[in-house]
Amino acid sequence: MSSKEILKNLTLLPGVSGDEKPIREYMISQIGDNVPFIKDNLGSIAFELKGSSEKPRILLVGHLDEIGFMVHSITKNGLLRFINIGGWDPRTLMSSPVEVINHKGQRFTGLIGSVPVHHLKDSTGRLTLEDMYIDLGAESDTEIIEKFEIRKGDFIVPITHYHYIEDKDIMISKAFDDRAGIALAIETAQYFKENKHPNTIFCAGSAQEEVGTRGAQTIANLVKPDLAIVLEGSPGDDFPGNRDEMQCGLGKGLQMRVIDPTMITNPALKNLVIDVCEENKIPYQIAVRKSGGTDAAKIHVSNLGVPTVVLAVPVRYAHSHNGMIKMSDYQATLNLIIKLIEKIDEKVLENILP
Repeated sequence: MSSKEILKNLTLLPGVSGDEKPIREYMISQIGDNVPFIKDNLGSIAFELKGSSEKPRILLVGHLDEIGFMVHSITKNGLLRFINIGGWDPRTLMSSPVEVINHKGQRFTGLIGSVPVHHLKDSTGRLTLEDMYIDLGAESDTEIIEKFEIRKGDFIVPITHYHYIEDKDIMISKAFDDRAGIALAIETAQYFKENKHPNTIFCAGSAQEEVGTRGAQTIANLVKPDLAIVLEGSPGDDFPGNRDEMQCGLGKGLQMRVIDPTMITNPALKNLVIDVCEENKIPYQIAVRKSGGTDAAKIHVSNLGVPTVVLAVPVRYAHSHNGMIKMSDYQATLNLIIKLIEKIDEKVLENILP
């Protein structure tokens, strides 16, 4: 199966934080049940691929979950009030299609609507999630409860419209944060099932990253890695009006994040990534981030400390119903991961550790 097909399938699957089972099952189907895997009790999963040495143990991890919503309450006239799971920009939500997934797994299509502007609390007309609701076309709370069998606490996911624009090498879909990372983990596992490496790899998917990097903590405790590579779909900042220098644009290669408020990349590991990129003519971008965070926050301080780097595919319009990536950036990231894993042995790890 091609990279495009894997990404398409992953982005069209639902997998809100706390309900990542479809993504976990897709990983199993693609990597194969002949590769042993371990799971934690939050729903994270790690596939073990043994190379010529047990060490170093390399954790390669994307997060399984996407941002979404949950049913908060049901109005008498059959509308759903909802809360966010993960960070949403309310400006992107009006009139957006969603699916509500009931406790039986049945999916119902609706639209996000809002309180009329003259009833808004904010005189400027600015919308918040509290001003919005989901309309399934129902006429009463009784219909929602008895016919749709929707309950408070049921999950809600965006409906996306997948497109691949071949002449621009661009893919449009939802949840590239972090289905791009999961696709990279899958393809890396597929490659090293058939190819040698001087280490032991754990290709993993973590649960509940978008609500506090929770699965990163548990999967790191389970795997106990010597080194970690966190795989992400990180926001592209090549847009009009960017007040900072552009650090992550589409079509310019993978992004290596060297700092954010939650982690500083080990300098020797940072330099190793740059060296491997330059030796293999892999295009890369360096990101110095003033905000945000990833699974690296929990992983790099697990156990006695783990040298960790974040490698990402740039995504425009992340944390909205639809994002955009360039497949050449994805391929650059995959190429780098393979080259790094082929290079990192115990001696290389010794040179990385402080």
